[in-house]
Amino acid sequence: MAKKDGANGKGGQFAGTPADRLVRLWRNNDERFPALLDEVLDANRQGVIEAALGKMREEEGYDFLDEVETFAEAVMGTDEHGDPIMTTLFWLVLEVEGRLDAPPPVDTIERGLDSAGLLEKATDMRLLPLWLDPEPLSYLEAADRRVLLRRLLSSAAEAEAFVREQDLLADPEEGGTRLVGVVGLVMEEDPEQAGEGMPDPLNLGFGGEPEDVEPDPIEQERIRQAMAAFAEAVSAADPRVRRCEPVGGLNDLLDFTAEGVWPDDLDANFDEVDDFLDITGNETGDGILDLTVEETPDGLQVRAFNSDGLLLDERGFDLTGDRAAEAIARMKRRCRRVGTV
Repeated sequence: MAKKDGANGKGGQFAGTPADRLVRLWRNNDERFPALLDEVLDANRQGVIEAALGKMREEEGYDFLDEVETFAEAVMGTDEHGDPIMTTLFWLVLEVEGRLDAPPPVDTIERGLDSAGLLEKATDMRLLPLWLDPEPLSYLEAADRRVLLRRLLSSAAEAEAFVREQDLLADPEEGGTRLVGVVGLVMEEDPEQAGEGMPDPLNLGFGGEPEDVEPDPIEQERIRQAMAAFAEAVSAADPRVRRCEPVGGLNDLLDFTAEGVWPDDLDANFDEVDDFLDITGNETGDGILDLTVEETPDGLQVRAFNSDGLLLDERGFDLTGDRAAEAIARMKRRCRRVGTV
């Protein structure tokens, strides 16, 4: 995580409780904030973080917690040569069918990540050979994420003990098709030293380009091909695995499992829907879109209006049945109102 510039410089001390100091350092973009947050996380003092949240305005709390949770999943250290190195948690989501009495194929997963070019920035990595349940993972607090990172960095046995204590294991007896998670660590050159900003453990674009920077289509295609090659390798090695996808941090895993949409489900028609919403949204002053959607035998007819009710554009999409329902659900996530006629 990039250090913040200190508005108050390095001198002077903020008085008050650790929660008070966290809030004031964060609000002042003080460069001492990461060091204090590190202390809180490594001491497993989730209560301090909760107390800090209670002292913030609602709109501040979201940004603060997002930064804290991201920070909890990355720690600084040094390699055998004394050079700075960043260790970051990452997650895999897998769709599996059948019993999970045998562990995930971690050796195949590691080779697949490497051969697909997803570890080109990494100096080392480690996977925990356990199937995890994404639902209880959603309750893993920031301090507990740091504990898991430290335990896995120390040894797989310590990490396994923690996972079992927290009841994070997927039920090995449950049958049918379901989503599960696998956790790992990636060690890479300190991205701060390399001028790359936030850690991007699997070179997947999670490092957080500024929102106003257009994604590089060549890089996006590289990532798509790498993901496909990796998924094919893992599925070929373990017949239980139907699909798999590496994601960034725990929040990315939870977003993925909540939406339940795999990249190969998003065909060109959905890309066209996204493009339509992007273009019409750019024509508004406030980014608010209201849609009317008509389902016809030939597909969806969509009309987009701004917040004042002015028609911006209309377009037809060749989507019917379940695909139409998925597209409408996608529109509802992005627009203020979606009415059907």
